[in-house]
Amino acid sequence: MMSPTRQSAPVTMSFRRWPEPPGGPTGHDPRSAYVERFWLGVLGPSATWIIRRLADEFDANPEGFDVDRSTFARSIGLSDAKGTESPFGRSLQRCIMFGLVRESPHGFETRRRVPDVPPRQLARMNVEMRTAHEEWMHRTWTTDVTRIAEQLCAAGFDQRSATTAADVLVSVSS
Repeated sequence: MMSPTRQSAPVTMSFRRWPEPPGGPTGHDPRSAYVERFWLGVLGPSATWIIRRLADEFDANPEGFDVDRSTFARSIGLSDAKGTESPFGRSLQRCIMFGLVRESPHGFETRRRVPDVPPRQLARMNVEMRTAHEEWMHRTWTTDVTRIAEQLCAAGFDQRSATTAADVLVSVSS
């Protein structure tokens, strides 16, 4: 007689903020047009969905959060049936490979801002994309989220509201 199929225990993943560099966060919101236009072809669509979903979760839980790995994978349309070799596992590995997520002793740390596409990856893009990137960089500017948050605090906002508002302002400009 065959034994009944046993469901495996849920695997919980913990995500915390990747500590920001001195001077505060720079770069682009993971949900920005910049990331969609220039990082999507580098990361791939599934890894891009991962960093976008993580950004949404951090908006709700700024200090970090825990998620069930399979539930998280299914929420973006990916299988986690083979663990690290699954579509979800490979996509998460791409986020790690490009320095957007890193493993830590307590789970994972995630960047809240995505840096500009590195020169090595830009060189692999076609001429039209490289030109579009150069034009994008000339018409936009880098905004210091920490400085905006400090100014909002000075104007009477509490620290959490000021930081959230600064993140929104910068993401709109990205």
